Amino acid sequence: MSKLYCQLPRKSTKVDPTPGPHARARLAVLLASGGRFRCDCCPMRVVLVSEYYYPDVGGIPEHLHHLGRHLARRGHQVTILTTCFPGLEGVPVPADPALEVIRLGRSSRPVLTNGSVSRAAVGLGLGRQVRALLAARRFDVIHVHGPLFPVLPLLAIRHAPPASALVATLHTHFGGSAIMRLLRPLLQRYLDVLDGIVAVSASAAASLHRLGFRFCAQIVPNGVDLAYWSSGQRLPWVGDDIPTILIQARLEPRNRVELVLAALGRLPSGTARLILVGDGPCRGALQAAVPPGHRQAVHFVGTQIARRPDYARSADIYCFTADMASHPMSLLEGMAAGLPVVCQDVAGVRELVRPEREGLIVPLGDVEAWAQALARLARDPLLRRQMGEAARQRAAAFAWPILAERVEAIYVASMEARARRCAGDESARGCGAIRRHPDRGT
Repeated sequence: MSKLYCQLPRKSTKVDPTPGPHARARLAVLLASGGRFRCDCCPMRVVLVSEYYYPDVGGIPEHLHHLGRHLARRGHQVTILTTCFPGLEGVPVPADPALEVIRLGRSSRPVLTNGSVSRAAVGLGLGRQVRALLAARRFDVIHVHGPLFPVLPLLAIRHAPPASALVATLHTHFGGSAIMRLLRPLLQRYLDVLDGIVAVSASAAASLHRLGFRFCAQIVPNGVDLAYWSSGQRLPWVGDDIPTILIQARLEPRNRVELVLAALGRLPSGTARLILVGDGPCRGALQAAVPPGHRQAVHFVGTQIARRPDYARSADIYCFTADMASHPMSLLEGMAAGLPVVCQDVAGVRELVRPEREGLIVPLGDVEAWAQALARLARDPLLRRQMGEAARQRAAAFAWPILAERVEAIYVASMEARARRCAGDESARGCGAIRRHPDRGT
């Protein structure tokens, strides 16, 4: 498993070693075995914590759902801790009886940060509720997603019981964020108490390193459900008279969907059909930007979750338009569906797509290059098939069963480190400045 290394914080503060009854029994097993944990004979109780989960759409909800499913298939008890999304209650979403979902508070109104729509859980007594839940359930592993974002991940880190291993996954590629630089001294303390840190790509970790954060992360990329993305049925209203281009993205500034619309305007009418799956604050402006000669061939179908494989099955070309990405989940999904891809030359893309093999990579923001790439694939069905098959084979390396096993190994190592600390070994990483015992208030 690859790692990124950089200087770790040197300070170490003694952690209160007073675990609850369940944790004491688990620690006894660990210490009796010399600090080694066998997950095949002792399933873990895991909680995945994130502000983002269904019916919200995006890479993190997909990551949580499928990681949880595959951890449950490996015998672990998995809970997802998230929030409620007012106004989205009727959206059909995938469900799995093996996953317990707990929702605390409600999502705030969406705001634009880092070029993307962000949300935060709000509610009276939210900190007390998180503290009470973690104290009562005594999870073996608390796995927070997006540990530097409010609100639930930060609360889970702050109120984690001493015997619970804390793991975090870094999903986001940060630009030169002045706010992150300003808050770095405070947020660094939250990273310092973690027992394990995962990044979905080297570029995601490097973007935080450039902002001055110090940590060591193991790289475990986003995964994809190959069977799910191969299960789609062709939509009857999508004809096969002309090639169909698919974009699945939140319609927000950093996803640069307007580039494909502008590129389409440089091509003759009837060259291709465009389907946009997703919604967001830029929808109205994008609808107004559809080239006049292509209005009958451009379809905005809004948020779709359950039927996304059907849209992929009905498409011939997949476009990923974002100008910033860590390890883009939607791009990986298009590849798993066997579609040739066209995408911008950004760091996260280069870790997935090899030019002229799985698809075409165009210079950032170059509308003419987009037009040429789309025209080339639209007129060459053989090239589409060759690149689509290469994309499917490339995506197979990111199958969730493989990646869930790697995450499980990180959980085991993190539990072993936590057990040593609870036994009084202060040489392991950690700082007690943030993490509090739940029975002692905030």
